[in-house]
Amino acid sequence: MTTLKPPAPAAVTGLPEFAALLDGCHEEAAPGALVVSRGGHTVASALRLRTGVPVPGSSGTLAVASGGPPSAGRELVAFADRLVRLHRAAVHAVLDQAVTRLGERTSEGTSLLNRQLVQGSVADVALALSETQDLLALPSLTAAGLRRAHADLVRAGRTVLKLYGAHSLTSEGPGPVLYVAELLGNTYLHLGSEWGDTGDGSS
Repeated sequence: MTTLKPPAPAAVTGLPEFAALLDGCHEEAAPGALVVSRGGHTVASALRLRTGVPVPGSSGTLAVASGGPPSAGRELVAFADRLVRLHRAAVHAVLDQAVTRLGERTSEGTSLLNRQLVQGSVADVALALSETQDLLALPSLTAAGLRRAHADLVRAGRTVLKLYGAHSLTSEGPGPVLYVAELLGNTYLHLGSEWGDTGDGSS
């Protein structure tokens, strides 16, 4: 599998940026085309997928189309790998933002970051990000490994949204980005037989 440099966390700041990075994942996995999941669904930016319908929760930045033939196994594997890396970058970006916000807020004269429960949650998310990075670096990563990484990122994302606070779930907050990242993983990471145990993407 081709090693891909993950998106910089700072680049995943909102839905428009996420949609542009998602289109980049398509282009890297299938140049000039869009990758269709095994279930026949295609998700891309609304600018790229003009025949699709809006993805709920994406504020019109993403679109989905159904009914196409699934992409070739090698393209699906490459795209799944890039999706997990994009998801990780999104969670990392939200963690950075949450730590900054918590550091600026105080309660009873002390920074919220000094609270034991907060520090524990930050450590849990940071550990999940580190483990995912290590997993993605394996030369023989399997479909099961990618699904495990996705599940770990889902849990880490939900934890960091609690740290971020209620603003995370507003349209301007980071919640929608992590929501669509979860949705994309659920759509594309069920690769099935086109990815054998070798993880090399061969059919």
